[in-house]
Amino acid sequence: MHILYDYQMFAIQRFGGISRIFIELMRELSKHPDCAIHWHRGLKTDDYDISSFRSGLKRYFALNPFPYSQEPWLKPKLNQWTFQWFNWWLTKPYDIYHPTYYDAAPLDWVSTKRLAVTICDMIPEKLLADQPKFQAVIQAKKTLVEQADIIFSISESTKRDLVELLQVNPDKVKVTPLASRMTEISASLDMPLVAREKPYFLYVGTRSKYKNFNILVQAMASSEWLKNNFQVICFGGSSEFLKSEVKYQIEHQVADNFTYLRGDDTLLKSLYQHAQALVYPSLYEGFGLPPLEAMSCGCPVVCSRTSSLPEVVGSAATFFEDLSSAEELAAAMTRVVTDSTYRQQSIQTGLVQSKAFSWQQTADLTLIGYRSIL
Repeated sequence: MHILYDYQMFAIQRFGGISRIFIELMRELSKHPDCAIHWHRGLKTDDYDISSFRSGLKRYFALNPFPYSQEPWLKPKLNQWTFQWFNWWLTKPYDIYHPTYYDAAPLDWVSTKRLAVTICDMIPEKLLADQPKFQAVIQAKKTLVEQADIIFSISESTKRDLVELLQVNPDKVKVTPLASRMTEISASLDMPLVAREKPYFLYVGTRSKYKNFNILVQAMASSEWLKNNFQVICFGGSSEFLKSEVKYQIEHQVADNFTYLRGDDTLLKSLYQHAQALVYPSLYEGFGLPPLEAMSCGCPVVCSRTSSLPEVVGSAATFFEDLSSAEELAAAMTRVVTDSTYRQQSIQTGLVQSKAFSWQQTADLTLIGYRSIL
């Protein structure tokens, strides 16, 4: 079975959820004797180390950044030209073309028997449909979904959204949950001083509007006990705190309680292991990888009961139901640090829950999907 993956998401993300899916698929599927992986990585932006599975790829092409390669017009053109060149050399159609994002233009440059598409969430359609800048990706996704022979969804929740919003036949959608390799990573032994000065809650990922980050600021401000005894470390995402975020923290008199850190997965694992809890108040998720990572590291999870999150955390998390209630979130955070019996039960349940997910399972389900359309 000859499978083609393209450059799209690897030209956008240095690291990230979507590109991680395809890295892990290639890592696992390259082990299968009947899978020939063709990957046009293109002029890459990503920093993934693929040395552990590079030799298992049938064909591979990548360009490292060079002077002028970051010119806005040059990078997409180079990727398009080299992708066409990459496909000219194939003497027969690929069995499967599985694009790594939603640009439908590369379909014109690929000869393939079947098209597979992965849908990670329906955030643009559900929350951003009224904003002009998201219309292109909404339409491109719709085009791919309509042409796809099979659609992979990373959660049952996202599958339901696909069916509801795009009227997709549910029989066309196969759920392939995500996983985490946190258990395979060595924790950093060099914890930042700020993480050692005061007990902390951990927040991981972007702070986009749908992530409901402001409710965490309000929760800290609503409880003098939390405010006096704990801090919040925010890790990762696309940037440090924006001026508007700092202003909001100052207005709520909790600016000194919030710290931003960035780093690699070794630091993230250490932060999970020493946190009082991961707080994940999102309004909507396609899957929700940080809660899964946290559970696998023995970190309690406080999160909203919405979209895909109950699928990921099962009964291991401390939920708050009213996503606009700072007081309810503060109460959930307080419980997980004051009730030692409940805390230990949450940790043990989370460790068991996290073992229900693996990248091998994700790849096996994907391979079953590929075979079903050939």
